[in-house]
Amino acid sequence: MNSRIFLLLISVFCISSANAVPVKGLYSAEINLPVTQSESQMLNDAFNLAAEDVLIKVSGDKDAISGDLLEQAKKQASTWVAQHSIASLNELLPFDGGFVPGKKIKVTFYQASIDGFLSKNNLPVWGDNRPSVLVWLVTEKNGVRSLSGSRSPSDALSQFAQSSSMVGVPVYAPLFDEVDKKNLTVSDVWGFFEDSIQAASRRYQTDSVVALKVSDFAGQIEGSALVLLKNGATERFSLQGETLNDVVDQAAARVAKVFSSRYASVRNSGSASKLNIQVVGVKNYAAMNKVQSYLESIGLVRDLSIVQVEGDKVEFVVVIDGDKEKLFNSISLSRLLISAPLNALDPDANRVVSYQYGGMN
Repeated sequence: MNSRIFLLLISVFCISSANAVPVKGLYSAEINLPVTQSESQMLNDAFNLAAEDVLIKVSGDKDAISGDLLEQAKKQASTWVAQHSIASLNELLPFDGGFVPGKKIKVTFYQASIDGFLSKNNLPVWGDNRPSVLVWLVTEKNGVRSLSGSRSPSDALSQFAQSSSMVGVPVYAPLFDEVDKKNLTVSDVWGFFEDSIQAASRRYQTDSVVALKVSDFAGQIEGSALVLLKNGATERFSLQGETLNDVVDQAAARVAKVFSSRYASVRNSGSASKLNIQVVGVKNYAAMNKVQSYLESIGLVRDLSIVQVEGDKVEFVVVIDGDKEKLFNSISLSRLLISAPLNALDPDANRVVSYQYGGMN
């Protein structure tokens, strides 16, 4: 198992909660290529492949980054490059039935170029503040079922973590220790028993939960997934592919699209809307700055300004892309702001959305 992926899988157990994960490197990609052509041609190939990777991560919609749209992106990719670096690989790469030296090419694109291309093509721009996802993965091989965890890793779990990383979804594996075994059985996950899965997942405090089952019977690979969202909503989908990796890659892409549709919006002139947000319990400038910085970090927020400060209450005007529900979804990823609806008789009840500051002053 890739050590970086493995650390991602077990890191949830080193913290008290795993909600809201800032995903780093959304606008960068590393491409490994065999040395079989000129450096200029190799760079052109690397820019094209990196642009595809980054567009998928930023949009969360792998299916959309294909066909004519992908060809358009490849034609522009070299003009989006902010910086790149080339390094020799220690290992040889397979090529044409043999092995040849390889190069690692790291490419970083201008954020404005990637965001602009996606917006122009009516695709979402998903910010780096993303929900943490706990994954319960059970595999069936010729009738024998097993549940994966950080203490019982599997190829399927490793591949799902890797595929999820490629689409910008931070996933975590359960320990599957004695506590988990007491709370949840393989049959619970295989049967998608929501109450049992939710109960066993509470100890990990992630934003969302995915139950994934993959069956390999006589070479026939298929699967299905259940996504348990923070607000109690659920989504299910079926998976099919020729190999285990195909099915798991498909699962990661479908999960990413579920979250992108929930947290990201298309940015264009017609998508902007405005609302007032009131935060109570802000007792000093440091707290106010923390709230403002957090709101500005949400990908949906186009503009923000403070309109009123009264005692420990601060009111902001927020301009967002897309519908307000997606903003509320994004705010709920952090415990910094806790929803505190006003009484219906309060004169401001229909004018502002109210939150309680939940951070340390």
